Amino acid sequence: MVSTIKLSVFKGVGNKDPDQFWFVVKAVWEAQGVTDDNIKKATLVSALQDRTLMWYIKHSNDNPNVGIMDIQAMLNREFSGPKSKTIDY
Repeated sequence: MVSTIKLSVFKGVGNKDPDQFWFVVKAVWEAQGVTDDNIKKATLVSALQDRTLMWYIKHSNDNPNVGIMDIQAMLNREFSGPKSKTIDY
């Protein structure tokens, strides 16, 4: 039987740190032995809500073959710092 660990929700607002979020996400993937990028993307989407989910949908539609490391870099750029940029969707 496969044990699953639910990721915490990341909305990209307030004092939530994308680096801390990614640290936890990568630890969960490692603990579960997840190596496939498509599975990683599916589990990542389950943890995104509100602005971060809308951001992910927009960027994944624009770049359907983008890798996990690129997603991490783009998400960090978008949601790091004292104020995140507002994106109109």
